[in-house]
Amino acid sequence: MVLSINSKIMISRLKINNFKSHKDTEISLGNLTVLTGVNGCGKTSLIQALLLLRQSFLKNRLSYGLDLNTPLCSVGIAHDALYALADDSKISFDIDTDAVGVFHFVFDIDKEFGDSFIKKDSYNENAMSQELLGRLSLFNNEFQYVSALRWGGRSSFPKDTYAVENQRQISLNEGKGELVAHFLDRYGRDDVANYYDEENDDLSLLQQTIYWEQKISPRVTVDVESGKDNQSYNIIYGFEGEDELTKPIRGLRAENVGFGISYTLPVIVALLSARPGAIVILENPEAHLHPDGQAEMARLMAKVARNGVQVIVETHSDHIINGVQLACKEYARNSERGLDKSLVRMYFLHNKEKHASQVDTITIKDDGLLENQPKGFFDRMEADAFKLYSIEE
Repeated sequence: MVLSINSKIMISRLKINNFKSHKDTEISLGNLTVLTGVNGCGKTSLIQALLLLRQSFLKNRLSYGLDLNTPLCSVGIAHDALYALADDSKISFDIDTDAVGVFHFVFDIDKEFGDSFIKKDSYNENAMSQELLGRLSLFNNEFQYVSALRWGGRSSFPKDTYAVENQRQISLNEGKGELVAHFLDRYGRDDVANYYDEENDDLSLLQQTIYWEQKISPRVTVDVESGKDNQSYNIIYGFEGEDELTKPIRGLRAENVGFGISYTLPVIVALLSARPGAIVILENPEAHLHPDGQAEMARLMAKVARNGVQVIVETHSDHIINGVQLACKEYARNSERGLDKSLVRMYFLHNKEKHASQVDTITIKDDGLLENQPKGFFDRMEADAFKLYSIEE
């Protein structure tokens, strides 16, 4: 059973041992945690550690062990989950919180390398407490996951009353955002926190969704209608007129508007609908977006994180990184705006030795500039510019 949140408990630290490329990885988490790095270096695996725990809990199996497949993610079999050069057959996850301490989970493959379920070895007292687990947003309804596999370019979405009304979920299957239309139909008229840049009396989820969609694509409109079969919902797009003399366009299918507009919809809805203390995990929120749209997405993430939501984002976008830096600089100038750098954690992942993920911490200064910036951290533009403008002898 998934419990509703009754107190604000954020994850402050995540430690992983012997899971996929993570031999021994430990990171702290802030309100906004940004994971970057080269492909295949373990960014998604960090997220999967959290997803595996959640999906095992949702299937009432976490008390017995770790379920490696569906509905949130699929790793395969135990052999796939274990770090390739592990000294033993145990995988462990530590989730630390400032409020109630550490949740310590140890799973032991014990020669069952072909199994899709890894049995429990040992848990600490917190990890065995259903009451404490239910207070963590990772395990209750205050959680959203929007993956790189999210649906885009389609108009019709399924209906799932229990998942939307009882669990408040935008996604059930691999973070695809397939319930975003039903979610908007159910909660679109409800007020959420104010994320406008200027005064606006309409704080409804739907209106603020349209506002941020327009930040990405000017004048776009979004609406939801029930399908003719009453078992589905349709997302209807349009464009406002440029002025009073230009008629608006209505009734456009997602297939006939920019792919980035529909692809970003579940990301925006997940962020806007999250309440303080919630966790929102996002994979590549910049996908299919113009650089200006990516910068606006970073601003929205910073606003939501400032409001007490824990946002974990995996990205390959220098515009997302720049947007986070600018939010920190803005806060340093005016604490009423932007995002306090102390709430941000930024990491660069790479494989260095023995096929194990290495994690470098990137620090943001008050002026928004970066410290400890390693080689390969979004320096491609500078490297190419140097080659482009260098004078060959």
